[in-house]
Amino acid sequence: MNFWMNWTMKNLTYSIIIFLLAASFAFSQPLKMHERMLTIKKVKLLEYMGLNESKSDKILIIVTKYENEIRDLNEKIKSLSKKLSDDLENLSENDLKKRNDELYNNLEKIANIQKNKLNEARSILSEKEFAKFQIFELKFAHELRKHLFENRKNRKNE
Repeated sequence: MNFWMNWTMKNLTYSIIIFLLAASFAFSQPLKMHERMLTIKKVKLLEYMGLNESKSDKILIIVTKYENEIRDLNEKIKSLSKKLSDDLENLSENDLKKRNDELYNNLEKIANIQKNKLNEARSILSEKEFAKFQIFELKFAHELRKHLFENRKNRKNE
């Protein structure tokens, strides 16, 4: 089992590297980049999970639905954050509170979406499958952040 996890994560790592190289050319098209990353995530998830066709279809629907919701909220949060940063020095305490609350509430929505995604996945998976799902979600996010950081570091050194 450990060999399988290491082999899968190694392949995941190589796929992420390839994806990052391709994504570096697509920074002007964030929606397409998101779609490509989501496709890679879904393929790797299915490889890692080894589910039957019925459960695979259900998991793909769940992942797609919630990842798209998270993407949309992240775009909104990015916009709110930039606007808050740009206006920070000129806002009254009351306006700052409103903006902070709006940003906070959208961050909270992301946490709720993640929770809903896990609850929905758990409802169709066995406990062992759900454990694998959670492990994959955490490792994929970690590996993606790690490679993004390394990619940025390498570009700075060039």
